[in-house]
Amino acid sequence: MPLGETIGLILIFFVCSVLLIDILLLFFLKGDSSRDVATSLFDDTNLPRVSVLVAARNEEATLPRCIKSLLDQDYPADKIEILIGNDASTDKTEVIARSFEREHSLLKVFNIDHDMGSARGKANVLAQLTRKASGEVYLITDADMQLPSTWCQAMVAAFEEDTGMVTGYTAINENSLFASFQAIDWAYAIGMMRVVSDLGTPVTGMGNNMAVIANAYHQTGGYENMPFSVTEDFQLTRAILSKGYGFRQLISPPVTGITLPAASIKGLLHQRKRWMSGAVQLPVAIVAVLGLQAFYYPLAIALVVLHPWSILLIAAKSAVQSWFVYKTVRLSGLPVKIGTLVLFEFYSAIISLSTLLFSILPSGMKWKDRHY
Repeated sequence: MPLGETIGLILIFFVCSVLLIDILLLFFLKGDSSRDVATSLFDDTNLPRVSVLVAARNEEATLPRCIKSLLDQDYPADKIEILIGNDASTDKTEVIARSFEREHSLLKVFNIDHDMGSARGKANVLAQLTRKASGEVYLITDADMQLPSTWCQAMVAAFEEDTGMVTGYTAINENSLFASFQAIDWAYAIGMMRVVSDLGTPVTGMGNNMAVIANAYHQTGGYENMPFSVTEDFQLTRAILSKGYGFRQLISPPVTGITLPAASIKGLLHQRKRWMSGAVQLPVAIVAVLGLQAFYYPLAIALVVLHPWSILLIAAKSAVQSWFVYKTVRLSGLPVKIGTLVLFEFYSAIISLSTLLFSILPSGMKWKDRHY
């Protein structure tokens, strides 16, 4: 067989594999209400005390919105505390946090001015806040998040007897076309995490929208005793799963939080590089699937050059992926911008290729004005 035909067959197999993956994802994606749920660990007559942990570094523009949404939770005031960790901010983050602290006794602010054990950055803030927390459940979010009033109650209700971690759904504030593309990207990733979690292979909690049983957290030794990672949510997920605890990924309106998009292409690439550093530590089968996704666009382009008719395969893959994203977003209760969904494939091709190139550059990673 001529070399050109061999390469063409390999590329066809590759593209069809990615198409099949998206078809399977679409088939297995289910809503929270369709899942067989065992008896909840907590109910309305047995609500646990919860500690909401927020790491804040230079968040003067977003912190008020976050705190207001946390103060508005439909959860008994005597069973909730909000702990803000000011992570060496150089703006007015502490001033803003202190102003809320003076008005609300359930909110406490702590300045984080030293590292604990191996923990750094956000992990260090959380390690220290857990030492101050009194809750049976830790609810973890970021200072740029806005949570629905149902968040605490719904996250707590999702715990079953063996569950150690619950993670919610995070959407992007679609304040621009660039932000809308990021929102679709997040929806695809979270939908995929939901499917593989339901199939028995949890991927990771989301550090801006997750809940952890306090006892499960402390059984891991805490962040201060874990190897440092820029993906601290992934690190904690692995540690809790290793202790035999279960995991739940939710996609529903009561647990849908809104975060801000990356402000620039460079910021987005740093974010994606950080995520990739955690993804390579996943089970081999999941890494293989992510690898197929990562190299899809350059190889798909090569296939179209060799066999123009293969544009039909590309179109089919795009259609199935769009349907999967649409279904995921609708499960979260949010609207879908169909026009943006149609254009997403072009954006995704550019960002995927850029991420591949950026990931091999010896530039390190930047997060919250810190280099790692």
